Amino acid sequence: MMRTKIRSWIVLTLLTVAIPCLAGTATASASGIGAPVIADCQAHLRLTRHYTTAQLRNALATLPVDVEEYSNCEQVIEAALTNAGGKGANNGAGGNSGGSFLPTPVIVVLVLLVLAAVTFGAVSVRRKSGGQGPDRRT
Repeated sequence: MMRTKIRSWIVLTLLTVAIPCLAGTATASASGIGAPVIADCQAHLRLTRHYTTAQLRNALATLPVDVEEYSNCEQVIEAALTNAGGKGANNGAGGNSGGSFLPTPVIVVLVLLVLAAVTFGAVSVRRKSGGQGPDRRT
């Protein structure tokens, strides 16, 4: 009975985390010719390739609201359009970037999985010890 509740809780938690993560990545891929620009900017916080003016304009026109609000992609793409044809036209960012090599949703999922593993490990240890706390004898 208890195992069924725990399993259903795990499945519900994983689905709650996984569905928004997958939905967030799907919005950028459905944008048309600007999709590679948006994906590049989200992955690197700058543009690492050269794109046509049409691609940059389409990316600005189809930029998802969450990307526009929570990243610097709008400014990066606008800078690339402003500097089109110049040296470093599609850079849009300064020197050092403190970003991670893993996307944020992946980091969130990994942290939640580690927390779940620690929690269930603690529950398992407590069950094996008979549900009693540490034995304190004085």
